[in-house]
Amino acid sequence: MFRCVTFLTAAVLPILLLAGCGGTLGPAPERGEIRFEAGSMLLLDDASATKATLSDIFADGSTFAVFGEKVNSGVASVVFGGTNEPNGVTVTASDTDGDPATPPAWSYSPVKTWQWESSGDWYDFVAVSPASARPTRMAIAGNIAVSTHYNISSQDIDLLGAAYRRRGNVANPNGTVQMDFNHLGSAVRVKVLNNSASTGVTVDRIKFRNLVVEGDAKITLDQYGSPEMSWINTERNTADVRILEPAASVTAGNSYESPFWVMIPQRLDQAAAAGGLAADMPVLDLLYTPAGSVQKTAAITLKDICPRDSDTPIDSWAMGSKYTYEISMRLDGGVIVNITTTDWGEAIEAETPGLLIH
Repeated sequence: MFRCVTFLTAAVLPILLLAGCGGTLGPAPERGEIRFEAGSMLLLDDASATKATLSDIFADGSTFAVFGEKVNSGVASVVFGGTNEPNGVTVTASDTDGDPATPPAWSYSPVKTWQWESSGDWYDFVAVSPASARPTRMAIAGNIAVSTHYNISSQDIDLLGAAYRRRGNVANPNGTVQMDFNHLGSAVRVKVLNNSASTGVTVDRIKFRNLVVEGDAKITLDQYGSPEMSWINTERNTADVRILEPAASVTAGNSYESPFWVMIPQRLDQAAAAGGLAADMPVLDLLYTPAGSVQKTAAITLKDICPRDSDTPIDSWAMGSKYTYEISMRLDGGVIVNITTTDWGEAIEAETPGLLIH
């Protein structure tokens, strides 16, 4: 009989935008160079609104690809990411003073200038980091939209996205453009605790299956100039992914912790094969060997995990959230696997008796 585990997710905070009212005709601002700065939202817990400093996220040599267009009287013209720049313009961070505590300087070439015609104009910018993700402009009607293909079988980068609208009637229309990035993926890791009195265990392999393994991250702006980020064209299959073979020896009372993997945000209650069978739902497989015994497997069906004080399972990984699956083994007497999940902040203890190791 299953009991559930606590599984807190972090709310993705909205990107902060410079406020601007609806366009009004008036004199055009003076021209100047278009310059960028970049920061990022941390993967946060629900109780915190602390924003990462620029140096927390972007180090010397970090990059993002930017696309942009200017809109005048409803007519858009390309500024960044035209036909000769299919993957956008690369903007690169440089540590100009050698102090990692201060923000890097961002540069690109050739530098472009603001081309305001009236205060009713606006510019839209969309960016993806790192630039090596090779985003492309989407050929769709409406506001500028950019997509990036991601495959977890071959990629494990922290994909970031940002979007921003600059209106000509703000106080400083030629000011530096602040691109506030959000994490487009979900981050997942596994922690194995050996709570046995004396028996050691070797963590042989960790892997996932029945997941969404590839898709396109889409970034655009809505009619009001607010960012919109989503995943489209996703594909789920039964392949083993995010395979790790640490061969880690964990003595009694100690633990092993995997790195975080970036996953595509997805539902955990959808099957990877026709028929919708529980066996085809997303699974975390843990292969391990107790000292003096043979290798065993714990197959953990992710859709069965729910908050301790609720019978409603957590059925998805959210964009911009981190998840830690904490598996506690008691090999000397019980054979029960306990799972604890944590958000970015404090751990919330919970357990799932019923996931048995045979």
